[in-house]
Amino acid sequence: MVDGIRDVFLLSTTYHLPPTKMAGLFNLQIVTPEREIFNGPVEMVALPGSDGSFGVMRNHAPLIASLDAGQVTITDDQGQDMFMAIGGGFFQVSDNQAMVLADSAEDRAEIDVARAQEAEQRARARLAGQMGAEYELQRERAESALKRAQARLRVAAGR
Repeated sequence: MVDGIRDVFLLSTTYHLPPTKMAGLFNLQIVTPEREIFNGPVEMVALPGSDGSFGVMRNHAPLIASLDAGQVTITDDQGQDMFMAIGGGFFQVSDNQAMVLADSAEDRAEIDVARAQEAEQRARARLAGQMGAEYELQRERAESALKRAQARLRVAAGR
């Protein structure tokens, strides 16, 4: 039975480790312009890449990737999953040191659901408005705001 994103990631690889044996740890740091939101050993991290979601485990090949707004799932050194919403950014991993440079990031407990729902409604209203070609920048901003609000709501709901 598949239990969480970690097992989906493990099943999608060419090997499968027994659930009682960890694949090994690497260090993950998540920072925003305002603060460091996480720094510690992890077993795995799943991220919303601009070209699709991806996961990283110990000994991953060096990688730099752009990130979209979405959910970050971290499996910590105790095998527990933690969830965060990010507003886009960049990811880098090399020599078992990984870093997320996020525009914004919130842990599940920090998310104000009512505020996120209001932001989602505002973004939807802006997108529903009559926006011609001259409003392309406003449309992109509204789409970005909608993605961020939806990511926050998914994380807050535990999905």
